[in-house]
Amino acid sequence: MQASSPAATITTGQRGRILAYQPSGQGSVSVAGIQHAFDVATHWRSDVAPAINAVVDVRFDDAGSLATVSAVATQQLAQEEMAGAAKLARDKGQQLWGQAVSALGIQVLGALGVLIAGAFIFNTIGIRLFAAVSRTYWQLLGLSADSLESFARDGGGGFTSAQFFFLLAIAACCATMASSHPKAALGKCAPLLFVVIHSSLLFIKIKGAVSDAGNAMGGIMGTRAARMAEQMASEMLGQVWQGLSFGIGFYLVLASSIVLAAYGYGEYKRKTIG
Repeated sequence: MQASSPAATITTGQRGRILAYQPSGQGSVSVAGIQHAFDVATHWRSDVAPAINAVVDVRFDDAGSLATVSAVATQQLAQEEMAGAAKLARDKGQQLWGQAVSALGIQVLGALGVLIAGAFIFNTIGIRLFAAVSRTYWQLLGLSADSLESFARDGGGGFTSAQFFFLLAIAACCATMASSHPKAALGKCAPLLFVVIHSSLLFIKIKGAVSDAGNAMGGIMGTRAARMAEQMASEMLGQVWQGLSFGIGFYLVLASSIVLAAYGYGEYKRKTIG
């Protein structure tokens, strides 16, 4: 009695696409740019008929000959596409992270992380004027200090120019990723420069708003009470400063900005001297 030959091993499936299919059952499937002829009676392993351009699962035997062709469910295709997109995003993220570490250094990236956390997560300032409210640095950038009421009002007025320039200052810290010029390192000084300028302008606006409020009260009381109105404005300004308190976000933003500026200036000096 003749022994039967062992069954051929079937390899792991590969994705293919049906290019042609005839009612007679003959068709052609493309796998990695190579076309393979298939027959429904011999190779097809699904309950639905083949359709042109349909994505299929194709398997080969040890000899490289076509073994089976099966339809792939739409849900499975969607899951595979999502997994592919996630892998692409992960690989791209790892690539960008490697470039950032190489161009900026882990210390600068850490300082940037502290700056972003301090600006967007932790409260920067507490205000006790018309009501007690706390705000992050990002929210503070969205406020108007044209009047005391608007400054103390909870919430911002949408995306402001101050918020735009703050994001621009953060982006400037990464200038060395795009340019090898020594002055590109000074981009790390941008957050500290922005904090100093914005704080100065905010102080001037608050002082002006208090002065306007005092002048308005003096106008109601008459010209003879101008000196009294000036004294009231001074007292109101003192009350405003007493009503302000700094949160952990303020110290994180300030400290990280100083650290970034120190790294940037030090890098600039090394590149210019070297």
